Amino acid sequence: MTKTFLFLSVVVAMALQCVLAAVINLAGVKLDLMPAVVVFAALYASWRRAIFVAVAGGLLLDALSFQPLGLSVAPLAIAAAAINHFQRVLYRDNMLLHAALGGATSLAASLWTWMLLRFTATPLPFQFGIVGKIGLIALLAAVGTPLLLSLLNHAARLARQGTDDEEMEVF
Repeated sequence: MTKTFLFLSVVVAMALQCVLAAVINLAGVKLDLMPAVVVFAALYASWRRAIFVAVAGGLLLDALSFQPLGLSVAPLAIAAAAINHFQRVLYRDNMLLHAALGGATSLAASLWTWMLLRFTATPLPFQFGIVGKIGLIALLAAVGTPLLLSLLNHAARLARQGTDDEEMEVF
């Protein structure tokens, strides 16, 4: 899997997330597609490319929001490194695993952002509404991850068609 394909996946996911933000809005919560792309790269690419996707996706996610630049990079990179470390023992075609990894990555990124923004000049208070929204963000990411991973797998097969590669790059 090439860096170009992975970077295009990040850009298309962010563009789709921005377009869907106007359509899908549950209680002020918007769909988060970046954890799914990070999970895809961590499961099917080398660790360098998985970290590349996490850094590029985190920076693009922060650039398109009101968050400080680089805030989302750390949780996405840690999730990508952890998932990639265990990719040889994970059953990569299991939709429940995809949902769990996407939800956990989204939950980690949301909690990290909330925790760091809590210690800024204008701290975010602890409210059950915020906790509910973080949970809903993770749930939406868990539901969307298997669908997006199947689309990315299909796109990767189409991009590889006509080449000599029989299998996706693992290392």
